[in-house]
Amino acid sequence: MEKSQEKFKNFKSSRLYEFFYNNRYVVLSFLCSAAVMIVVYLSYGIIPFGEHTVLRMDLYHQYGPLFAELYDRLTGFDSLIYSWTTGGGGSFLGAFYNYLSSPLSIFILAFGHIGNPESISFLILIKAALASAAFTYYLKKSDEFSKHNATTAAFGVLYAFCGFFIAYYWNVMWLDAMYMLPLVVLGIERIINKGKPMLYSISLAITLFANFYLGFMVCIFCLLYAVMYYFGKYSIKSKFVPLENGQKQNVISALKNSRLLTSVFKFIGSSFLAILLCAVSLLPVFYILQFSSATSGNFPQEMSSYFKIFDFLANHLASLDPTIR
Repeated sequence: MEKSQEKFKNFKSSRLYEFFYNNRYVVLSFLCSAAVMIVVYLSYGIIPFGEHTVLRMDLYHQYGPLFAELYDRLTGFDSLIYSWTTGGGGSFLGAFYNYLSSPLSIFILAFGHIGNPESISFLILIKAALASAAFTYYLKKSDEFSKHNATTAAFGVLYAFCGFFIAYYWNVMWLDAMYMLPLVVLGIERIINKGKPMLYSISLAITLFANFYLGFMVCIFCLLYAVMYYFGKYSIKSKFVPLENGQKQNVISALKNSRLLTSVFKFIGSSFLAILLCAVSLLPVFYILQFSSATSGNFPQEMSSYFKIFDFLANHLASLDPTIR
């Protein structure tokens, strides 16, 4: 009894316990979202709780077989460059970077070839749980909120099961952007508030590597959010270190102390750094897509809208049936 009490005391004083205790509501939101997904799988009889699978639409006839082939290639130590299993053969590298390059795809190795439906169900579950945890972590670390309680954990769960997830869960490669976006936003805020670009560069690079399509949209969001956040909190003349009355600075010091100029240069520089870090995926995709039947090498010559702005806004209201078209 005394030994067990001593072990518990040692555990409470360990860094691992301190980490989990300091992030207990982040962990709580992760577990709650995972539990929600399990309840959903149970309710619909999804494998392994029934005979149905989570594979729907493109996830059934396109992404699922690609994950199965990725498993065979990884376990058989085959090349990821080319595949002979599609028609007369084609680039597998393009398919990999378009659908399979998520860092979490490694989990398919734990389920085997026959367990492909279960592995995809697990990927959807774990990505939803990570999205919930990431948003809760953002609310904890952001200077605008700095809250870490049951309410932030609840908002993390709400974020994970937003309309985008409900409508597009079957595009499993798009879900990585959901759990990376809160970290990207937190990185932007750190650049503007503290002049620290590391989190932004790394998180944006991972987002772009996981899926260039959603990564491209996240980049557009980053630009809009950076402008909005800066001018919503600071002015053009804002300084990192306020000047005292009568204090003067030389040109170099003034430039370094300018919050606007420093934020702009670090935002642009760290964005290019993120792109360079994942150029190994972006460059092959760029050239491969030029020869894809669904795309072309021509950049759009004009802008067009596929929906009315009021229809777009209305789809953000509650109790609406999710649509994809």
